[in-house]
Amino acid sequence: MTPERFQQIEKLYQAVCGGTAEERTALLAQTDPELRRELESLLAPRTGGEFLDRPAIQNVPELLADLTVTGLTAGARLGPYQVESKLGEGGMGEVFRAVDTRLGRPVAIKFAREEFSARFEREARAISSLNHPNICTLYDVGPNYLVMELVEGETLAARLKSGPLPLKTAILYAPQIAAALAEAHV
Repeated sequence: MTPERFQQIEKLYQAVCGGTAEERTALLAQTDPELRRELESLLAPRTGGEFLDRPAIQNVPELLADLTVTGLTAGARLGPYQVESKLGEGGMGEVFRAVDTRLGRPVAIKFAREEFSARFEREARAISSLNHPNICTLYDVGPNYLVMELVEGETLAARLKSGPLPLKTAILYAPQIAAALAEAHV
C-alpha cells in the first residue's frame, strides 16, 4: 500500500468515525468501491475470538453486510458512479442509467434486491467471460450490483409489443442474436 493510499484511508476513517450513522452512510456511498471495501474491513464489528478462529471465507458475509447497497435513486452516488435515472426493473432487481465520473462514460447499473446471491454471482461470472459485439461488457462488480456497458435504444421485447418485425428487420437481427447466443453457450 502506498503512503498516499494509506493517508486516504486514514482521512476517510477519521471522517466516518466522527460522524453520525447517516453521515457515515452518505460518505461511504460517495467513496470508490475499492476504498470503501478497505474502510469497511476496518469498521466491521468483531465478535470476540471467533472471527479469527474461523476460515476467512466463512467471514465474508459478515464483512460484506455493511457494503450492500440498499437503494438507489436519481442523483445518488455509488463510488465513482453518478446515478441519473431508473431504466427498468425485473425479478432480481432494478437497472439504472449512470455515469462513470472517472471516465465520463455512461453505464448501466444492475442492482439486485438482495446481497450477492448465487444466481447473481453466476450471472456476473458468465458476463465477465464473454467478449462479443452483441453482448454488453461488464465493467465492475459490487456486493449486490453489476456495472455494465449501457446499450441505448429500444429493447426487442418492447419493439415486439407493437407487432411483428418486418421480414428485412428480422433477417438483420436474427444472425446477430444467434451469434451472441452461440458465444454465450460455448
